[in-house]
Amino acid sequence: MSDWGKGVNNDIGWGQGGTNDIGYGSIYAVSNSGLTLLLKDNTAFIIEVKTDNAGTSNDNQFQFTGAEGDYDVVAKQNDIVVATFDNLSGEQTITLANGAGTYILEVNAKEVDGFTGMRFNNSGDKEKITKNLQWGIFNDTRQELFYGCSNLTEIGSDVNWLNSITNGFQMFRDCSITSLPSGMTLANLTKGFQMFKDCSITSLPSGMTLANLTDGFQMFSNCNLTSLPSEMTLANLTNGTRMFKDCSITSLPSGMTLANLTIGEKMFSNCDLTSLPSEMTLANLTNGDGMFINNTINTARYSTLLVDMEDLNSNANVPFNGGLSKYNADGETAKNLLITNQNWTITDGGQV
Repeated sequence: MSDWGKGVNNDIGWGQGGTNDIGYGSIYAVSNSGLTLLLKDNTAFIIEVKTDNAGTSNDNQFQFTGAEGDYDVVAKQNDIVVATFDNLSGEQTITLANGAGTYILEVNAKEVDGFTGMRFNNSGDKEKITKNLQWGIFNDTRQELFYGCSNLTEIGSDVNWLNSITNGFQMFRDCSITSLPSGMTLANLTKGFQMFKDCSITSLPSGMTLANLTDGFQMFSNCNLTSLPSEMTLANLTNGTRMFKDCSITSLPSGMTLANLTIGEKMFSNCDLTSLPSEMTLANLTNGDGMFINNTINTARYSTLLVDMEDLNSNANVPFNGGLSKYNADGETAKNLLITNQNWTITDGGQV
């Protein structure tokens, strides 16, 4: 008869020992007849890794690059526990006896000085991590956490810790993420410096309005965005440098006035904009160099923008690029006044 196993934290497992180690979840315990698995622990940090991808460690190993805190690890293949590693601390490298391959690694924090996160920062085994299946205990506020994880395609949906951060500096830069969890709002984010630069994101969650964002430097540069959430206004944005550069956005939300924007250098460069929100006047812009390169805003709307900037923007020596957009007679008058009276440098498609 099989033995019943008692798991960690006094949890009772429903596993069968011996040669048939059947069970459910991530916590395990050792019985007289073998491993007993318990129900899934939703506090575990769970990732998928491919150990034979390039990295610092050997092709049957994985390094917990930049890890902090103390932790245990359960390694699985095909939902079967193949190895366990106890009492790890900080950055450690584990060796998988099953050899090179794809593994699910479940990280459980110790009760004292427990695991809080990892930081790749374009180094270590950055190319071996392929999925983040569950954030669980992960709560790391350092910068550049998954920068350079070029094979990371998926992140977990339990994103409360992400929604609480204020600085996302290069967090997922150069990853291969194509979509973000629906609950990701980044409601408290103020600095998005290169957070998703060179990812493959095609759309953003509807609730991601970035209401508190002030610095969006290259945040979504070279992503595959074609549209933005309808409620995204970027009301507090001051630095939009290259924020959506080389995306394929065709229109902007109606409420996006960019009223506080001062630096818009190449913000929408190489997008596909043909119009702008009616109340966008760019009254505080100090640098619009390359802002709309290769966009063709319709003549009436672009002309109105020139008129509004001449009327409302008192800054001098402002470089501004309207892309391939053309202007009418009213736009010409406004453009000439900006150049003559305020020493602006304006590049665009000329008069119709």
